[in-house]
Amino acid sequence: MVQQLRLLLHHPFQQRIFRSWKILTFIAGCLFGCIVLLTYTTTNEFDSFSDPGLASSFTAKNLSSCFVDLNLLRLHAYNSSSIDYARLNIAVTRTDNFTAFADSLDVPLPTYHTVRLDIEASREAQSEETCATSVTIEAPAVVARPDASHMLFGVVTSLEKLEDSLDAFAHWAGSTNARIMAIVDPGNTETRQRIEQRANELHIRLTMVQNEDTQLDQYFSLVRILYQHRDHSTQWAVLIDEDTFFPSMKNLVDRLASYDSTLPQYIGGLTEDLAQLYGSGYMAYGGAGVFLSMPLLEELQRVFEMCYSFQSEGDRMLASCIYAHTNAKFTWEQGLHQLDLHGDASGFFESGRPLPLSVHHWKSWFHADMVALGRVADICGDECLLRRWHLSGEWFLVNGYSIIQDATLWNNPRPMEQTWKKSKYKGSDPFAYSLGPLRRLDPDKVSFRLVDVVQELDQVRQIYMFNETSDKPPQVLEVVWTVKSEDGD
Repeated sequence: MVQQLRLLLHHPFQQRIFRSWKILTFIAGCLFGCIVLLTYTTTNEFDSFSDPGLASSFTAKNLSSCFVDLNLLRLHAYNSSSIDYARLNIAVTRTDNFTAFADSLDVPLPTYHTVRLDIEASREAQSEETCATSVTIEAPAVVARPDASHMLFGVVTSLEKLEDSLDAFAHWAGSTNARIMAIVDPGNTETRQRIEQRANELHIRLTMVQNEDTQLDQYFSLVRILYQHRDHSTQWAVLIDEDTFFPSMKNLVDRLASYDSTLPQYIGGLTEDLAQLYGSGYMAYGGAGVFLSMPLLEELQRVFEMCYSFQSEGDRMLASCIYAHTNAKFTWEQGLHQLDLHGDASGFFESGRPLPLSVHHWKSWFHADMVALGRVADICGDECLLRRWHLSGEWFLVNGYSIIQDATLWNNPRPMEQTWKKSKYKGSDPFAYSLGPLRRLDPDKVSFRLVDVVQELDQVRQIYMFNETSDKPPQVLEVVWTVKSEDGD
C-alpha cells in the first residue's frame, strides 16, 4: 500500500496537483495572517493614547468619547491596580454675542467610582449618565490667528532644546507669520532637517543661524542678527529664551499695539524677586521677553562693538548698552513674567488673575506644562486658559492647570498664595512689589494637577490627578471640553 502511494505521488500529473495544493495552502495562510493583523490593529486603535507624545496631539475622527482611557491612566497611576475616577463634561458654544466668562460653573462635582487598571482592555465603557453634558457655557466666537508679521523673535539655544520647544512655539507663533531666528550650535544635518520639517508642519517661520564668532556673547549678538534679518514689515525685535511662552498671541499683539513702534522703545518684564532685582538691576529680563522697536535697534548697531566693554550676562549687557548710549528707558510691561520662582509656582497659576502675556522657567525652576495647558484654547479660546471657575463648595477649576479645594478663597479671593520657596532677600515681602497682594501657603489645600491632555476632532480631554496617600488609590477627575454648535448639534 505504501509502495503504491509512493508511485502515485511520483506520477507527473499528481506532482503538479500536489505543487498546486501547496501554493494554495501558502496563499490561504497569508490571507489568514493579514486578517488577523487587520483585526488586531482595529481592536487596538486606541492604544496610541498610551504614548504621552501622541496623547497630546492625536486627532480622532468619528471616535466615541464615552469611555475611560485605561492606557492613558496607567501612565500616571504609579503602578496602582485601580483608581477613583470621575468625569466632568463641559459643552462650549462659540458665539458672537459673548460678553465675559462667569466666575462660577453651576455644576456639582461628579461622583467617583472605582476603575480597575489591572485588566487587559484598553478602555472601559461609560454610562449615558456619566457622559451626558454636565454644563454648557458660552465662549467667544472663533477668530482668525493674529497677524504677527511685524514681530521678529530671536533665541539662542541648542538644536536639541530647539526641537523640544517647537510644540510650545507652535502655540503662539504657528500660522501667525511671526518669524523666529534661532542661533544654534553646529549639530548634524539630519537634526537640522528634522527640525525644519517639523517647523513647516506646525506653520512656524523658523530660520536657524549658526554663529561662527565664538568671541561674541551669543545673546547680545541677536541685536545684530535680528537687525540684519529685518524686512519692510518688521516693527519689533523680540529677544526670548527657548522656554519663553506666550499664552495668547492675540493678547500680545493687541498689547504691543498700544506702544508707538516709531519711537525708541525698550519694553520687558522685571524679575519677581527683590533679591534678583538687587543683584541684576532694573532692566528687561530675557526670559519674560525683551521688545525693542526698530528705531532703538538701529541706534544699537552704531555702538554694537563698544558695548562689549560691558562683560556680563546677555540681557544685562543689553540694558547697560541701552542706558549708556541711548536715551531710551526701560518700560515695565507687567503682563510679561520672568517667573523667578523656585519649587512650586502653583500659587501664581491658581491666582485667578488675568492671563499673563508671557511666562518663563516653566520647565526648569518649576514644572507647568504650558503646551498641555494651551490645548483647550481650541475649544473655548485663549481667554479661558487659567480661568478660575468656582464649581461647588470649596472646589475650583483652574482651567488647564489644576482643580483645587481651597477654603481660604472664600474669605479673600484676591491675594496670591505664596507656594514657592523663600527669597534670599533679607527684608520683608520680597515678592509683594511684583505679585502682591499675597497670602501664606495653605497647608490644607487639595490640588488635582493636570497630568495629560488628549486633543481630538471636536473635544479636549484633560486628566487631573491627585495622589492622596500610599494606602489609597489615586483620584482622577477627567474634564471633557466639547464644541457645541449654536443649533444644539
